[in-house]
Amino acid sequence: MIRVATQIGAATLAVALLLVAAAAAEEAPGPGRAEYVAKLEGICKPRALATRRAVQGMRADLRAERLAIAAAKFSSASRFFAATVREISPLPRPVADRGTLARWFGYLAQEESNLQRIVAVLRSDRPVAFQHASARFVRSGERADSVVLAFGFNYCYFKLSRFE
Repeated sequence: MIRVATQIGAATLAVALLLVAAAAAEEAPGPGRAEYVAKLEGICKPRALATRRAVQGMRADLRAERLAIAAAKFSSASRFFAATVREISPLPRPVADRGTLARWFGYLAQEESNLQRIVAVLRSDRPVAFQHASARFVRSGERADSVVLAFGFNYCYFKLSRFE
């Protein structure tokens, strides 16, 4: 009986220590804005450049109605974008900017969804639906940029020129 009570006490102590550690980690100050931006830019830059290479000539493909080829290029861009968002999402955020960054990540999720929609409509050979989906994609990118304008991002910004 004493042995069981000792085990229960030890387990309770361990849980209490874990809760205290989790609370302390949650309250720990995040990085400063400049440090955060530098970290994200280091992640975004290679993928932004890869996206630019992947979609090279995409506008010409669309004009020539080579929709399957354009869909493949947008699909590559979508994968790069999703991987970037997945990598930057869990990084610790500056305490003062957590609300702003939460909104930004919400818009990034919309961008990701819109990119997937573009791929789907191109694969189904629906050029009018592509125009609507691409307009939504551009709008969500512009909204995302407006939220974090003060951060001074370069490669983590939406730039339509990367998709030409």
